[in-house]
Amino acid sequence: MIRERVVQWADRFIRLPVAGLDISDRSIKYVKFSPVRRGVIESFGEHAVAEGIIVEGRIERMLDFIAALREVRALLGSRWRLMGAAASLPEEKSFLRLVQVPNVKPEEIAAALRWQIEGQIPLPAEDLAYDYQVIEPLIQGVDHRDVVITAYPKGVVDSYVRALKEAGFQPVALELESQAIARAALGVAPAYERLVQHSMSDKSPEGAIVVDMGRNRTSIAVSAAGSVLYTVTVPVGGRALEQAIAGALGVSAEEAVSIKKEQGLARDAHEGKLFASLSPLADMLAGELARTIAYYEDHIAHIHGGSRDIKRMLLSGGDANLPGLDTYLASRIRIPVSAADPFHGMERATPYPIPEIPKNESLAFAAAIGLARRGQIEK
Repeated sequence: MIRERVVQWADRFIRLPVAGLDISDRSIKYVKFSPVRRGVIESFGEHAVAEGIIVEGRIERMLDFIAALREVRALLGSRWRLMGAAASLPEEKSFLRLVQVPNVKPEEIAAALRWQIEGQIPLPAEDLAYDYQVIEPLIQGVDHRDVVITAYPKGVVDSYVRALKEAGFQPVALELESQAIARAALGVAPAYERLVQHSMSDKSPEGAIVVDMGRNRTSIAVSAAGSVLYTVTVPVGGRALEQAIAGALGVSAEEAVSIKKEQGLARDAHEGKLFASLSPLADMLAGELARTIAYYEDHIAHIHGGSRDIKRMLLSGGDANLPGLDTYLASRIRIPVSAADPFHGMERATPYPIPEIPKNESLAFAAAIGLARRGQIEK
């Protein structure tokens, strides 16, 4: 008992604290768990990023971005101590591909993938930073391997790494926002099989969709057999909803935000004008979800032992709380829809209570929570 207490005390000073940083064009959301008490959040918050610093995931004003990261670093505390960062990379700059390779030895997979990369991604392999996850089959006797490749132009990765380092962070993991959200909501493993032994991978065969509604866009991620297999982005987000409300009802931007949060897709509100203004955007999202489900069933459901159809859909992001959105989408795509739990599975990992973050806020922090959980694995 004494030895365990000494080890726990020393661990606080030895282990690198890692923050999850969900970086978007207009904000940086951050979450940091205690390095000692697993599952206990020490700090979380959101820091605004001025318009024009990051545009569609591309860093346009590097010095200003570094300054914003330094401000986040100060908010996280431990000013004089090295801090790690598990950060998101821009979804719109990514390439995520599900490919098949011969059933070769594990050490031969990387070489086999090079030919797949050249055929699947419209950039030379030497210009890409990429990694992969081998999907372990849930059934026996398969004659090939399914592999998920995640790739970025090297320039994009290098720019984010540079900014993090100059702001005082030590990058320990970089990944898609959708992969981080899937980890938080489903326990899905990251797509970097070679770098870490995953203890959090949920190898359930069940097919699921995680929908993250952000400020300017909505990301859709399909997961099965413990991996994110397919992603797509829809140009519908909270800002578009507010603009539609303001235009239809003739109210200010501030009033539109309040109406969106309080009334959402209420059919009878404002003589039906509110629903009429938002339903075309909800229909756009529902249409993309239907196409995504069809694509999964036609092209992806072969994953060895995976479900042949999508069993459920989870909503995350700041605008996942739009009243009536879950029931509206469920009626359109005919599968159960519910709010995600960004702390999925964490109760089993710690005897300490998870901090009381209001549920509507935790949905907005799903990616940052997933990134922080990734950081715990990497250490």
